[in-house]
Amino acid sequence: MKIFLLALLSLPLVAQVDVNQVAEAPRAEALNFPTARTRLIPDAAKRQTSEYPGRSLYRWSVVSVLAANAVDVHSSWQMQEANPLVAGGSSHFNGTSVAIKAGLVGTSLLMQHVILRHRPDMYRKLTWLNFVSAGALGGVAAYNSRLR
Repeated sequence: MKIFLLALLSLPLVAQVDVNQVAEAPRAEALNFPTARTRLIPDAAKRQTSEYPGRSLYRWSVVSVLAANAVDVHSSWQMQEANPLVAGGSSHFNGTSVAIKAGLVGTSLLMQHVILRHRPDMYRKLTWLNFVSAGALGGVAAYNSRLR
């Protein structure tokens, strides 16, 4: 069951894969055809060779959000759930609650992925948002652990 929960909570990482790098044919690069990425980003020729500023810290912030959610799920398991949205049909945190929580986190990370594909200048702002939400979830998990 723990492996299933870990796999379910790590699925939002799939949203962080850059589809253009996987699907872009090397032949188009060799012929220097403009791609969707070069039309959207100014100075794209310069940007394709280097990473965006703040990208690696953003990736760490995603890891921290996923870790904080996993700790929160572990600390909330089979306890009374105060949030009626996450509680689902029952009043206790159970498998349905994990699925709802994973869906919310996955949707959040997917929205961030879409935003960053069109606005790479938002890396730092979303990084701070992720770190703040991870800290808040860590606080909730610490509170839940004291209740046990």
